[in-house]
Amino acid sequence: MNKGISFKFFKYVLPVLCLFSDRSFSSSRIIVDEKGEIIGNKNKRKFVWKRHAPFGMVLIPSGTFLMGGGVNQSVIPSIHVTEVKTVGPFYMDETEVTVAQYFAFLDIVKSDPESYGLDIDYINAKLIPDMNSWQRDFGFMFMDDSFGTSYCNDPGFGDRPIVGITFEAAQQFARVRSIYRNKYLVSKGLPPAPDFRLPTAVEWEYAAKGGSSSFQYPWGGPNVRDTKGNLLANFKVTKGNYSASGYTYTSPVKAFPPNGYGLYDMAGNVSEWCQDVYSPIAIYKDRSERSIDISDKTVFRVIKGGSWKDYAYALQTGVCDFENQEVARCYIGFRCVMSAV
Repeated sequence: MNKGISFKFFKYVLPVLCLFSDRSFSSSRIIVDEKGEIIGNKNKRKFVWKRHAPFGMVLIPSGTFLMGGGVNQSVIPSIHVTEVKTVGPFYMDETEVTVAQYFAFLDIVKSDPESYGLDIDYINAKLIPDMNSWQRDFGFMFMDDSFGTSYCNDPGFGDRPIVGITFEAAQQFARVRSIYRNKYLVSKGLPPAPDFRLPTAVEWEYAAKGGSSSFQYPWGGPNVRDTKGNLLANFKVTKGNYSASGYTYTSPVKAFPPNGYGLYDMAGNVSEWCQDVYSPIAIYKDRSERSIDISDKTVFRVIKGGSWKDYAYALQTGVCDFENQEVARCYIGFRCVMSAV
């Protein structure tokens, strides 16, 4: 394990795992009225609660939008379902979880597995990124596993999104991140805060639209280039052309402009795990792309956003895709959200 990653954790990642709040409490927050009923202390000067956005996250305000809206209907040979959805406020990571952040998480759980209800065998079997996924998914580009090894160990890749992890590993990252942060809060005499988690497909799409009710892309649309001709995301422009964006595979986070909410890479770079179990009945999908046997026991999860290996169509905010939750891909990563209360 690279010792430099531990330093990066304390310098860059620890603030992400901690919730910065400004709270003060009265020693008598609960009082009993003359009828014996427990009521809250109404003296606002004695009880002040002020919460700031967690470091590295942005507040996504509540609102209503057209889920599935903005997709270019001319490229869809089958039904594309749209539905009006209302979303409550939540915080979302401004970037996809990076290699440096994920390996800081591994350092934490490996140093004290029992504190997080884990053991070394489980960590090695389930949480270590599968860097063979580069060769397995794109053998014509990555003919051996040396690239995967470099992606994990070379500090130059620290600001790239983590890939090669399953849905379960992404969930464990969010769970451990919550435990670690709440331990910190308790040590400061503060109450625990809401847990980090993976976004729902509704939350993800709402955030991707950046404040619009029906943006085709996070930046609007229908164009995928700015006024100077520069691509606005990392994706495959034409068949076989993986480097038109300036990157042959993943790009550093924040390499392209953010959307209206200040979120980076909501289109392209890597697709992102969502909480939802994929259902061809409940979730809209272009049925011509591929089909799944819903009679077997395999669980598929929704992924959103498209990636470096996808065409522009997959980058649209209203497009939905899916993957086996037990499969790690070199083009799927994730980011976390946290309910805002």
